[in-house]
Amino acid sequence: MTKKALGFALVFAATVFVAAPLGAAGLEFELNGVRFNNVLLGVLPVPTGADLEFHIPLSGGLLFSLRAAGGYEDRLILRDDVTGAPVVQPASFAAGTQTTWFDWPNAELDSGLIFRFPGLAAAGVKAEVFGLARGRWESNSPGLSTARFPDAQGLLTLSLLGGVGVDAVVKEPSRMMTGWAGEASFETSPSFLALSGGTDFSRFSAFLEGYLPLYSSDIDDLKAFSLYGAAYLTGDYAMGSKIPLYVLTGFGGRKLRDGLGDSIRGYQSWGYEAAMKAEASFDLRLVGPSLFRVPGLRPIAYLFGDAGWFGGLYDCTVADKNGLIFSAGGGAALDILDFAYLGLRAGCKFPVDDPLYFSYFPDLEKFFWGITFLLHF
Repeated sequence: MTKKALGFALVFAATVFVAAPLGAAGLEFELNGVRFNNVLLGVLPVPTGADLEFHIPLSGGLLFSLRAAGGYEDRLILRDDVTGAPVVQPASFAAGTQTTWFDWPNAELDSGLIFRFPGLAAAGVKAEVFGLARGRWESNSPGLSTARFPDAQGLLTLSLLGGVGVDAVVKEPSRMMTGWAGEASFETSPSFLALSGGTDFSRFSAFLEGYLPLYSSDIDDLKAFSLYGAAYLTGDYAMGSKIPLYVLTGFGGRKLRDGLGDSIRGYQSWGYEAAMKAEASFDLRLVGPSLFRVPGLRPIAYLFGDAGWFGGLYDCTVADKNGLIFSAGGGAALDILDFAYLGLRAGCKFPVDDPLYFSYFPDLEKFFWGITFLLHF
């Protein structure tokens, strides 16, 4: 570990040590998500990490925030080292090990301050202003050149994040959702904060989500059928001389979201390395009655539609670096204690203007299906 990295770790540890005793009472805890490795078993994804968040009240509406996330996942870098051309996903993990498809240990630690407006909090609405420091470590592929992506072999960097957020979403006992939430943020990581891997970027990110109740049967919550609409809209604009892969292949904010390859269901995971991107998703969800009278054990069926736009494909050989992609379909899942949503989904891709589609799907197959472990949003 370098002196810079050791200093970075000590700063975070000291911050936690000082802040934790100030507000242990009233501690807020949230499990933001679970991380999966798709190749360890070769059949089903295996949970290999988590995303945890703690909020410690300090005084008034001020809170200390600590988020720890990481896992032993698998990931892809689908670019030719020499030409920069997009390449198809290897037929098997073994064929891509240490090059395009590899095991991916990673970790992230965010800490800082949040001010939550007390008057709105009393009404059940979280309206917040936040300022955070984000430390991120990745062990990528040692077999790749860093000429195209400076962090292709690994990353250790610090960035600063600030913004505003509102959360007025309510999950009813019947598991029907209502309300809305949104966030706008700015993240920056100048070159002097890059410990390894080389980063020099800034980005603006925003999202808006909403839930509209449509029907709930007039019986008790354990036996209720509920129907509601759900919508999600997000956008991301990055700039800089060295934009890391986690920015190019994801959406920013306090809770990072997978990029277009995953957000537009059915497309290539980890593809579409773009400095500008936007995505909209719409679901119509039917939630069934509880099983065995367990409130958090319910069947769910849904229809979905996704739309995405990307601009400025990063250092890519294709002539057209902008695109517009769509997909639609449906799925069914079992809500397991609001922790996981195990199920299947299927649909059809509509690559209206996708310069990468033939590279990622040379057979031009439009139909897709897959096993799911989480709801899309």
